[in-house]
Amino acid sequence: MKRTTINASLLACAMLPLVAQAFGNHQTWTSGFAQGSSEYIILGKGKSQLYLACGDGSRSATLIFTDPAGHDISMDSGKRLLLKIDEYDAVDISDTDSHAGEGSITSAWNHLRNGKQVTVSGENVRSATFTLNGAGKVLPEFGTQGCLSKFVL
Repeated sequence: MKRTTINASLLACAMLPLVAQAFGNHQTWTSGFAQGSSEYIILGKGKSQLYLACGDGSRSATLIFTDPAGHDISMDSGKRLLLKIDEYDAVDISDTDSHAGEGSITSAWNHLRNGKQVTVSGENVRSATFTLNGAGKVLPEFGTQGCLSKFVL
């Protein structure tokens, strides 16, 4: 009986590094599902990552940017957050609780689905550039599948 317990413990410990790996990768967008939210992520240089989540329709979509040093900023946090996708002008997605903000996040989100790269910048963070490879395959159209702005809710 003790031998079975020890073997099970060793197997669990051996698998722990696999479970603890970070979600996402550097080459293409990935998606997952956790705690009632669809999640979408791309990793960049250093600690940088761009994380988006859509809920069940009872809460607004989330976009969190982590810069190369590990500092976070998110939309609707009261801080300035900008997305520059390909050759388009940077879009301010700081606040989605207004009609203009809803239009900005809808436009930016849809460009994320069709673009080649995005540069994210914001208040008190260093900018970072991410590939949009695979984003069109995993990101749903904004306004569907729980991807809603605060203004709509």
